[in-house]
Amino acid sequence: MNELMTPPQDLEAERSVLGAMMLSRDAIQDVSEIITGADFYRPAHETIFRAILDMQSRGEPIDVVTVSGSLTGAGELANIGGPAQLHEIAAGTPSASNAGYYAEIVAKQAIRRRIATAGHQIASMAHQPGDESELVELARKAVDATSKAATSAVQSFGETIDAMLGQLDEKPNYIPTPWAALNSIIGGLRPGGLYVIGARPSVGKSVIALQLAKALTAKGSVAFSSLEMSEVDVQMRAVSADLRIELRRLIERDLTPGDWEKIRIRRASWQNVPLFVDDNSGVTITDIKRFARSVNRRQPLAGLVVDYLQLMSQPAGDKRPRHEFVADMSRQLKILAMDMKIPVVALSQLNRGSTQRDDQMPKISDLRESGAVEQDADVVILLHREIMGEKRGDLAMLVAKNRNGSTNVAQLDFWGHYSMALDKGASLTQRAAA
Repeated sequence: MNELMTPPQDLEAERSVLGAMMLSRDAIQDVSEIITGADFYRPAHETIFRAILDMQSRGEPIDVVTVSGSLTGAGELANIGGPAQLHEIAAGTPSASNAGYYAEIVAKQAIRRRIATAGHQIASMAHQPGDESELVELARKAVDATSKAATSAVQSFGETIDAMLGQLDEKPNYIPTPWAALNSIIGGLRPGGLYVIGARPSVGKSVIALQLAKALTAKGSVAFSSLEMSEVDVQMRAVSADLRIELRRLIERDLTPGDWEKIRIRRASWQNVPLFVDDNSGVTITDIKRFARSVNRRQPLAGLVVDYLQLMSQPAGDKRPRHEFVADMSRQLKILAMDMKIPVVALSQLNRGSTQRDDQMPKISDLRESGAVEQDADVVILLHREIMGEKRGDLAMLVAKNRNGSTNVAQLDFWGHYSMALDKGASLTQRAAA
């Protein structure tokens, strides 16, 4: 192969990493925090690397002789060049104390190889059929993946169980919702989870969505895809909830001097709220994924909120029945949640089934095009509100599905004039802080 076509590599750095690991146990820790086996260009080097890590996990002594014995037992010694190869690697290592530096070189060369691979993939995409916007999104995803390991190490249950047991001393990685009553049922929003919130029109889906989005901003940036409200509408509702200014007065521009003073005091703090709103109508799932990744590049993403599923558009030329399209859409949102390790909150319209029942309580079967949405969701929450006057009422959050726990009902007070819902019975102090 022409030298210019040889994939990026630094075999000397790879050998120095392995030599340092056989000479110093401290080097093993330094190296394992920087690279994985997939970062080595030469397969024999990856084999040696994995053998050393396996020996370390078993608490065995590590040097040229013991590594040679381990590889012999695994039937791999001849494949890496025999014991002489291990002695040569160790003898040629300049300094075990520089293991981290050598590992950084290996990692950088691995990234360059992945860039080259992504380039070939992107070039081939230009000749593939399909929607151009989707191809662009796939190309961006391929580029984003170049900073990650191309493949994951294949590990058995026994090799990974200790890592899981070590997490049992830690609290679950949930992001609390604004409502203690709901947290007691679902724990909070879990990275990688898909949360579907369904309701009939005007029950309060958008109010709940905005409160969840604001809660997520405590952990990072939030992408809010608003297919029903404009960005100004979203901002007005946020101001109403934050400052207890009636939404009607904001919409009608009927503000008092006291309202303006509240705004003046709070305005500076709003500048730092990492909530990004996309209010473009007719967006596709590809547009939403592009928006989420763009926000993530601006500031690490803590969550995505989509308001709401039934308003998403099918790409031009997509002739699938609507239920098949919705099935694919919900699945892609779940994959996006797992891929980006964030909670995704998707609002969904309910059909008229609940209005035909005596108690009018919604059921999970009331979700429009519900089959796939129900299947993909980790948690399904159905909203039901009894209207009590024009300002407030009771809001029931029915947890109809909870993949990791039980189902139950969280009872809230709905304060529509302030665009917010609060735990039932919350004190005035708690209400002011919510």
